[in-house]
Amino acid sequence: MKKNIIANYLGTGVVILTPILALPWYLSALGARQFGLVGFVALLQTILGLLDAGLGQALVREFAVRLAGGEPGRHRAARLLFGFERIYWLFALSAGVLTILVSGPVTRYWLNLDGLPESWGTVAVLGAAVIFAVQFPGSVYRSLLTGAQEQVVLNSILSSCMLVRHLGGVVVVALWPTLPAYLGWHAATALCETVLRAKYAWGNLGIRRASLRWDAQEFGSVWRLFATMSGATLLGALTVQMDRILLSRMIAIEQFGYYSIAATVAVGSAQLISPLIQTFLPRAIQIRENALALRKMNLRLVGLVALTVGLCAVFFVLAGEAALRLWLKNDEAVRIVHPILSILLAGTALNAFYNVGYMNWICSGETRKILLVNALSLCLAVTLIPLFILSYGATGAAAGWLCINLIGLLLSLEWAKRSWPG
Repeated sequence: MKKNIIANYLGTGVVILTPILALPWYLSALGARQFGLVGFVALLQTILGLLDAGLGQALVREFAVRLAGGEPGRHRAARLLFGFERIYWLFALSAGVLTILVSGPVTRYWLNLDGLPESWGTVAVLGAAVIFAVQFPGSVYRSLLTGAQEQVVLNSILSSCMLVRHLGGVVVVALWPTLPAYLGWHAATALCETVLRAKYAWGNLGIRRASLRWDAQEFGSVWRLFATMSGATLLGALTVQMDRILLSRMIAIEQFGYYSIAATVAVGSAQLISPLIQTFLPRAIQIRENALALRKMNLRLVGLVALTVGLCAVFFVLAGEAALRLWLKNDEAVRIVHPILSILLAGTALNAFYNVGYMNWICSGETRKILLVNALSLCLAVTLIPLFILSYGATGAAAGWLCINLIGLLLSLEWAKRSWPG
């Protein structure tokens, strides 16, 4: 577990820092309004990928359970991967085509282009569709490698591909400072990463695809879990993205670009907890019947989350504004981004602790509780965030997101009651 935690943090560090360090170059080369469209592309990819948010976590659980069963379990895991590999590719291509078909209405009736040509918005939507179609299937291979606890291999792939994507992206936009050049490079590198993940996932199993067939029985035993988990996480992911979804309609694209900068940092900060969850989740699933061992693991995880959140909070309070100024090299951007980022990071801290309860619900198979909590959170987000935006603009959207994370954390504390001795 220590080796996997170190690998996860090294990989996550590269995944977080590379796009953040590349962002000022993108902003400078493309300009604020084109960069606003880049933020919208990222939002579209996130919305299109919402289905995997639940399936991916459920698949990690099922792969981990099967791989713990020796050679027969390895064959069961291979059959599961064989089936879901086809489901993921089919869904990715279908969603990509559908997005291309609706690119015109989305551009005309949703985006506030603030004087930009309508064709630019269409190009952004088309680019997002292509990137999603080649990137989404990689999630199923990531689930297999996570369930197999192959964190070193997985993070080597993530780190190397992220470096190529963004270092190459900076060179591309420096030579051709256009949105199509940016999108084309990111689509090509996303496809390469998906192919690489597939190679190592199947290599880990040591079983050839040609020897496998669709196994309805393998799917029948887990389909209910997948359906419930997907629905629950879809609602949760929509809740998390609701601030940006609403803002993309309610404010000008340039202002949305500045909000996207703050959201990029907040999302990157949230990933500091992902290495812990990725390491603890497969192990927690294996010991889920041992209450004492699970309690110790929960307390250990909470301690590590608290340490991570505390260190980040101290850094931001002492040096956050100076770091933004050094990073963005744009006083106007810093003036707008800093207050929004402060609120988003507070919400991210609450979400970090929420993940402990979330992990316990996954381990115990209590996906209905996740579904109920996320449904409630989404209803509140749809109700509160528009009111906050109308009153306080982009800062209001961040405040609404903070409130939703507070409610989610309070509802997730059920694990603490279970873990309390006696």
